[in-house]
Amino acid sequence: MNRNKILKELGKPLFAIIISLLIGALLIIPTGTSPIEAYSLLFKGAFGTWQGFCSSLAKATPLLFTGLAAAYAFRAGVFNIGVEGQLYFGAITAALVGVYLPALPAYISVPICLIAAMIVGMIWAFIPAILNIKLDISIFITCIMLNSIAQLFSNYLATYPFKGELPIGATYKIGENSILPKLAGPMNDLNLGFVLAILVAIILHILLFKTKFGYESRASGISSSFSKYIGINAAKRTVIIVMISGAIAGLAGAEQVMGVNYRYISDISNGLGYTGITVALLAKNNPLGCIITAIFFGALNNGAIQMEVMSNISRDLISSVQAVMIVFIAADFAINSIKSRKKNNLKTKNKKGDNIC
Repeated sequence: MNRNKILKELGKPLFAIIISLLIGALLIIPTGTSPIEAYSLLFKGAFGTWQGFCSSLAKATPLLFTGLAAAYAFRAGVFNIGVEGQLYFGAITAALVGVYLPALPAYISVPICLIAAMIVGMIWAFIPAILNIKLDISIFITCIMLNSIAQLFSNYLATYPFKGELPIGATYKIGENSILPKLAGPMNDLNLGFVLAILVAIILHILLFKTKFGYESRASGISSSFSKYIGINAAKRTVIIVMISGAIAGLAGAEQVMGVNYRYISDISNGLGYTGITVALLAKNNPLGCIITAIFFGALNNGAIQMEVMSNISRDLISSVQAVMIVFIAADFAINSIKSRKKNNLKTKNKKGDNIC
């Protein structure tokens, strides 16, 4: 990739971030606080201290998992918007396995919980994929419906049959041997899940850009007709891609249970799956780029807490800034999709014309 293309790829996300922050500044002015002061507090809360920096990484961890899950699917041309639901089933699975698994050494118990969450995430992702292939039902529509089912059913399990000792919808605490080790002290949420997420990003990058499977996946994402031309089984490829994506989303849920809350709590995600889609699009679906964008979003969320404490500005302002970013990114994604579709249609027409001649 030449320098101009790199600058062009980076330009749009940076433009979206800058415009969003400027709009956020306009929203801050009526509160009587200087936008510079507010953003300084946000930056200080996110990176001003070692504990603040680690807390930013902790908040980035689930977003990195969900961002990677979305980025991998999008890069292969499959719009897996079901990351949120796959996260929920990964979380409830990790919690139940962690609670009811017999006492085993941590080096056995932790992998079992993680693998169980990945498997259930894969199974849940398999449903929209197979419906799309066999019945031609839109993955987009089924994923949206399945997200709600996954969230409500997981909450039901934690509220009734597997309810723990707390007076809320939550399971029992998982066993000590199923907890992910802390990386920045007992009071900080940063845990081994962050290292695992970085490893997943590197593995996905190698898989996508250094292997034949990755080449075929990217070819499917660029043009379905081209992928058929080079002999790729699109149906089989779609199932595999969505299931890998679902497994990564399951890890996001497992990390929240095993490294942060130590149990499943109703509505544990709070939109982490949907925010992960923004993380992926902002990174142009590049796994390594997701590391940067996930940390950026984690820093925004963590810094917003400091900003709220030290000023009269609600942390909801940062949610508004993120929403503006989503609008810009979604608009760019939609425009590129329309352009790509028109380009493919034109090529198809030209090809038919050549055949007639």
